[in-house]
Amino acid sequence: MTDLKTRVIGVMLLAIGIGLGWHALLRPMERAWAGMGEVNYQPNAFLLVPASLVFGFGFALFGERLNYRNAEKQTLTALGWAMFAVVAVLTAGGYWWFKSELAAAGYR
Repeated sequence: MTDLKTRVIGVMLLAIGIGLGWHALLRPMERAWAGMGEVNYQPNAFLLVPASLVFGFGFALFGERLNYRNAEKQTLTALGWAMFAVVAVLTAGGYWWFKSELAAAGYR
């Protein structure tokens, strides 16, 4: 794959992350802040949004130079593990923030 294709994939991942974050997380939070009777959200978005944003930024900025995996051994490099750690922290932090904001708005 060429460097340009990798960067375009990164931009597409960023767009997916932003769109999914807005639709699946921010819109329900806006409904909660507005005091709507019921708020529905998609729990899988807490993982998909950070993953697409972290890897999207990486691919868009570094292209093929983003050495996050060892293709021969089919393992992650230290950078890959660090990226997944950032995704895990953002996932847990986003879920905690979302639940605390729902509780503050009076939802269980």
